[in-house]
Amino acid sequence: MDIGLDDIINVNLLKRKYEGYANSLTSGSNIKSVVKDFISFIKQIRLTTFSSKLLKILDEQERIAKRILLVYNIRYLLLIFYKSIIQRMINKLINLIRSFLSLI
Repeated sequence: MDIGLDDIINVNLLKRKYEGYANSLTSGSNIKSVVKDFISFIKQIRLTTFSSKLLKILDEQERIAKRILLVYNIRYLLLIFYKSIIQRMINKLINLIRSFLSLI
């Protein structure tokens, strides 16, 4: 198996792209869009990859990235339920306080 100049350039570009994703995730800038872009990037790499080892690594990366998106999206759902539960409890407490005050 011969390694050509194109292969070296492709590996360097791939390395820079992965470093860019790592830096973006570390800085915390718009995680959702970075992860979505990373998933689409992995899918593009998968189309040109024949190595079973690399495919296994890509599958694991995609699985973790999809989990991040799932948790990120569920976070908003949990936040909505959290607010409604807290609001109901506050309303109950207010009603109990008012009923107590009416007894005094």
